[in-house]
Amino acid sequence: MQTSLAAFEPIADHVFVAVAEPASVNIGLVVGRDAALVIDTGSSPAQGAAIRRAAEAAAGVPVRAVLVTHWHWDHFFGLAGFDGVPSYGHRTLTDWLRSDGLAASAAEAGVPVTALTAPTHPFTLARVIDLGDRRVELVHFGRGHSDGDTVAVVPDADVIFAGDLLEESGPPAFGPDCYPKEWPSAVDGILGLVNEHTILVPGHGRTIDRMYAFDQRARISGLYGQAEHLARRGVKLADAYAAGEWPFPEEVVHEALPIIYEQLAADGIHPGRTIPLL
Repeated sequence: MQTSLAAFEPIADHVFVAVAEPASVNIGLVVGRDAALVIDTGSSPAQGAAIRRAAEAAAGVPVRAVLVTHWHWDHFFGLAGFDGVPSYGHRTLTDWLRSDGLAASAAEAGVPVTALTAPTHPFTLARVIDLGDRRVELVHFGRGHSDGDTVAVVPDADVIFAGDLLEESGPPAFGPDCYPKEWPSAVDGILGLVNEHTILVPGHGRTIDRMYAFDQRARISGLYGQAEHLARRGVKLADAYAAGEWPFPEEVVHEALPIIYEQLAADGIHPGRTIPLL
């Protein structure tokens, strides 16, 4: 797997973003008087180590903390490159290290499972990182893109790193481990902190503002709501796309619908057993 890292570019006072390939992940860097925090770690331990070196060169102070926003390979697999640095992430990252799904993901990325490491400071709801003259708040607002999405809030710079709860380079990614019903509520947690000046850093793509985030939140909610409406009418999965009006491109909807229908079934909504509403 070929990896690369662009230069860290400033987006606010002592807050930077660099793009890590091959997945075009936004790597965050928040610099305080005494220390720096890196947000997300890239796709392999070697890339993680390269990110650490580049971050310390850009910051001029040591990296004393690293956050993984969620367990997906392009954000998580570089964590071992931060050996000796206190690391933070939702407790589900540790769970995923023992899962068959993560093993398959590691094999696809060409990274041995034995090279991966868990955060040294897992948490459930929130933590605060002290960088000397500024603090960064780490918050889990609920399940969405994954079961452990974590947001990094830099209050004094009015910047929020949203991970893959928000995307700019394309539509949100509806993988088999996402929670479309709950996703809008997780984004609501972010939106409750923003104003017209807040800079939002998505997991991939350019920085966005609150109106972009409002729109994407509404589209995710609309996708789930339309699918639930069709399922309650008795429309089966195979017929759902043709029967609905959708806020995302066709390929995204086809990716999301089986996941939504499976989760609706788990909630007791089975289209084949439902009397269609006229």
